[in-house]
Amino acid sequence: MIESSIIDGIVKKYYDVSEVENTRYSMVFHIQGRGNEKTFGYLLDELDTVGATAFTNDFPDSQIIVINNGNVSRERRGLKTLMLFLSMAALIYTGSVYYSSYYSSDLIYRNIIYGTLFYAIPVIFILLFREAGKYIALRKNHIKYNFPIFVPSPGLGTLGTINSNKNQFRDSKSMIEAGTFSLLFGFFASVVLIIAGAAIMPYVNYSSAIHSPISALNFPLVFPLALDHLFPAYIIPDPLELAGYVGIITTALNSMPVGFMDGGLVFSGILGKQFKYASYAGIAILLAASILYPYILILVVLSVLLGIKGALPMNNFFKPRASVKWLALVIVVIVLILGFAPLPLHNTNSNNVAIPDSCYIMQQNNTGNVSVNITVQNHGVNISPLFSVTPGNFTVKGFTQNKTDTIYTLELITYNHNYSGRKNFTITVDTGMRSVQKTVSVYFLKPDSNMHINKAPGPESLTEKEYKPFNITVFNYSNRTLNAQIIPIFNGTGLYMIGYPVNNTEIELNPYSPGGVFFGIPGKGNQKLTMVSYDPGNLKLIILEHGGQALIVNINILPEPQPKTLSPPGIFPTINYTGYYYMQLDTIHSFYNF
Repeated sequence: MIESSIIDGIVKKYYDVSEVENTRYSMVFHIQGRGNEKTFGYLLDELDTVGATAFTNDFPDSQIIVINNGNVSRERRGLKTLMLFLSMAALIYTGSVYYSSYYSSDLIYRNIIYGTLFYAIPVIFILLFREAGKYIALRKNHIKYNFPIFVPSPGLGTLGTINSNKNQFRDSKSMIEAGTFSLLFGFFASVVLIIAGAAIMPYVNYSSAIHSPISALNFPLVFPLALDHLFPAYIIPDPLELAGYVGIITTALNSMPVGFMDGGLVFSGILGKQFKYASYAGIAILLAASILYPYILILVVLSVLLGIKGALPMNNFFKPRASVKWLALVIVVIVLILGFAPLPLHNTNSNNVAIPDSCYIMQQNNTGNVSVNITVQNHGVNISPLFSVTPGNFTVKGFTQNKTDTIYTLELITYNHNYSGRKNFTITVDTGMRSVQKTVSVYFLKPDSNMHINKAPGPESLTEKEYKPFNITVFNYSNRTLNAQIIPIFNGTGLYMIGYPVNNTEIELNPYSPGGVFFGIPGKGNQKLTMVSYDPGNLKLIILEHGGQALIVNINILPEPQPKTLSPPGIFPTINYTGYYYMQLDTIHSFYNF
């Protein structure tokens, strides 16, 4: 301990001392009156010149406890340097992998360079800009700045920083200012990088040169609340834009009221000794979030090792004004709510493209084209999906867009092609998040002069009742046996054929079955088909012969009360039952009269 007479003289210069206690490592001064906030600051400045420091105690009376500065453990620069190196390495790795997948680049050196320039360095810039805000607050309060501990993490590359537990905050106000300045600076820098990333991203159609490795991003609430008109929720961010997103996430994580994090400084300054309970709650929240995103456990472990109770002010004689507390609390809560995402980065198998299960019918001479509506979740204002159709050509006629979805209308060029019967077209949609393929069927039909339904030329309309079997008789006016296929296209109606080809059975009619249901009609003969439906609705029944020759019957199924003894599907035992098929009639191309 420094010469006690020197310490005694310095303290008595600023305070009225009633009693002094000397211990091995400290001197305890019992004082009359507490002076003001500036008085204690002057005392600390003068004690620092002789290698000492002090803190206050208000129980059982007002006390100033002076200790040697050597009793305050020094900075662990080696540990901080190592954590910074690991964070930078993790960020470079994340940036290079993201850049490689985003732009389909196979050049390792290029991926590392651009991943570093457009992701790793911008994220580090955000974290250092946060520290600049903290530095300003500490210098304003005449407090020495200590470099933070960087937190490396797989996935995003970092979880931000944690303040050094060696910082000596003179009062609660300085703690509140240091925490809020850091959060505000980090949030502002993140938003600037998001806007800059969106501005430099090329305004081109999506191609194989742009591909995001991320299947889904849970974006912070700042996107839908503050930036929705610029950045829809399902955006694929440019690497620089992603860096801004990571900055917002890490800033929000550090606003949690835990230990030595920025939020911990603010809440400790507000709550004082009661802060430990808020810190326990914050740890519990982070542990719950780590169930979804396990890397948050790294932040939890470091916070526990550095101290859950966090920092305490050296001078607890004076508390900040209520207005200061409320303003800081509002700032922290806003940053936390807008930026916190418990699952910032994950993979998902959820589909972001919807291609309808549709069958289309074209007229005899193929004088039109087939239009298919494809719904794609909105990925931002700068990237549109890549479409391809095989076989044949197509055009994108247009699209309609809302805040979450875009509906593209693809027109399959079928005009004047020599197609007949059923033709399958494979549509591929590549959104950058996934590639989706779907096969749609188009039936190119010609009038059949050999077949008629119920002795009348088609098309014919029938009205039948749900749950009640009905008959359709197909007549063959040719001398040869006709082999035909039954194809139903329906809206909310499951159609079953009874007693054919096996007596006392039902077989489900499915427009997607490659073979379909076939039957034969002898020359100059007929074939009776018995059917039943277990749902009301409208359907078109195609009886298709070779070469695309067909008859069509329109059937309207009226709703009826379900028989008590019936559990559909099932008047008879069912074979080949795979479930109901629901079609949308509004996706069927207009029928043409032959």
